[in-house]
Amino acid sequence: MIITKKLIPALLSLCIFLPFSAPAMSDGLYIGAGVYRSDNDAGDDTTGGGALGYTFIDTNIIMLSVEGGYYDFGKTSNNSQSIEADALTVGGVVALPLGPFFELYAKGGIARIDGEIRSTNSLEKGNEDEFYVGGGASIDILDTIDIYAEYIAFDGDFDTNIAGVGIKISF
Repeated sequence: MIITKKLIPALLSLCIFLPFSAPAMSDGLYIGAGVYRSDNDAGDDTTGGGALGYTFIDTNIIMLSVEGGYYDFGKTSNNSQSIEADALTVGGVVALPLGPFFELYAKGGIARIDGEIRSTNSLEKGNEDEFYVGGGASIDILDTIDIYAEYIAFDGDFDTNIAGVGIKISF
């Protein structure tokens, strides 16, 4: 078939508007896991983390999910203190699809941080409930598999930031 000058605008319009014309997709469960670099006042460590979530709105304009996660902050130390902690999180995720294979997202919620801070003269053990916020980007490599990179900041006594990459599988 020869593409004529009359077909070019039609094909161009189809390529531009097709990703935005699909109906809302069904709800979905997902699980993700990654490798993170944890950074706090005592140093940094390479750790792991993961999340289990449920997407209840999935359109070509916005995606909304609820998510529970676990993030290990690792064990870090310097000359004056050592910190060992982890966090359980519950929060929401808002994603903005930018085409059929790429999305940006923001997440936030409450984290239950459990750990200990040792200094030369004291030991503080316990847990605290703090807010966390984060953001990231993901690339859809198959219909149900995404590769993501994200950054999450946890505030409070443990004041830890994590950055990592991982894989997310949707069911």
